[in-house]
Amino acid sequence: MELGVFDTPGQEWDEFVSQYTDLIFYRSFWSEVLKKGLGGQPLYFYLRDGGRIVAGLPAVLFTLKIFKILYASIPYGGFIGDRSTYPIFSSLLGGEFRKRGVDQVRVTDSPFLEPYQPDSFKSLSATCSLLDLRGRNKEGLWDGYKKYVRRDIRRAQRSGIIIRQGTSPEDVKRFYALYLSSMERNETMAKYPLRWFEVLQGVLTERGMGCFLLAKVNQIDVAGAVVLYSTTSTHYFHNGSQAEFLKICPNELLIHHCLEEAVGKNHVWFDFMGSDSKDLSLIRFKEKWGSQSVDIRTHIKNVHPVKARLWEWGKKVASSKLGSKWMKVIR
Repeated sequence: MELGVFDTPGQEWDEFVSQYTDLIFYRSFWSEVLKKGLGGQPLYFYLRDGGRIVAGLPAVLFTLKIFKILYASIPYGGFIGDRSTYPIFSSLLGGEFRKRGVDQVRVTDSPFLEPYQPDSFKSLSATCSLLDLRGRNKEGLWDGYKKYVRRDIRRAQRSGIIIRQGTSPEDVKRFYALYLSSMERNETMAKYPLRWFEVLQGVLTERGMGCFLLAKVNQIDVAGAVVLYSTTSTHYFHNGSQAEFLKICPNELLIHHCLEEAVGKNHVWFDFMGSDSKDLSLIRFKEKWGSQSVDIRTHIKNVHPVKARLWEWGKKVASSKLGSKWMKVIR
C-alpha cells in the first residue's frame, strides 16, 4: 500500500468519496473554500492499494507564525474508506505529519459516518444535534413542533419579520455584522474572518449548494444564517443576531424557514452542527425542534508536544473574556 496526497483534489478523489458519503465537506471543491476563505493549504491524504484509493483523510494545514496545525477537516470530516485499512493508513500518516513539520493534528468525526480513533490520539467530546426528516412534510413539521415553538414562530411573524435570501457582497457584510454581534454577546473570539463568508457565497451559492438568509424587520437586519446543502442533508452552518431583537424570535423563524426548505428538498437530515458539550442552553435550543444530540469527538495528536502546548495555551487566552476583548481591539 502507498500513501499519497492531493494538494488540489479532483475527480479521482470525488469518485472515491462518493462511495461512502454525500457530505459537501468531503468534496474536492470544499478544499477551495478552505484555501481561499481561511488561507490554509489543502492536503487530501489517501492510501492507494493496487492502483485504487482505499482510504482517505481530507485536511487543511495552517501555518501560523511558528505553528503548523493540521485540521481534518472543517467543520468535520474524519477518516473515510475501507475501515480495515485505517490502522496502516494512520501509521503511514504519522511519518508524513512529522516530515511536513506539523505540530498538532485535529481530526473531528462526522456524525454521519462511523467514528474512528487512531492510536496515540487523545479525544475531546462535543455534541452534534441532528433532526431526522424522513417521512415529514411541511404540515407534519408544524404539527410536530412543541406548543411554545409554534407560539414563538407566530410571534416573529406578527412582529413583521421577513426572511430574504442575501445575494450581494453587501448582504454578506450585513450577515458578518450579525455574526460579530453574536460573538461579542457570547464573549467569545470571532473565529472566522469576513473573507470566509465572502468565499462561501462565491463558491457555494453559485453551485446552488448554500445560501445566506437575512431576517429583517422595519428595514433592520436582526438575524441571519448561512445554510449549506449536501445531497440529502441541510446544514445550519453559521448564524448571527442582534440581542435587542431576540424577544421577537427571529432565530426561530429562520430555523422554521430552513426546515420547510429542507423537507421541500426531500432531505433526510437537518444538521444543527456541533456545540460545546457544556453549552447546555444552546443544545436545548437545538433539541426543542425535535433533534437528537449525539456525541462527536475530536481526536488530537501533538506531534511536537512543546509547540502544541504553547498553541493550546494561546487559544485558551484568546478565547477568554479578556482575550476576546483584546482580539476585538487589534482586529
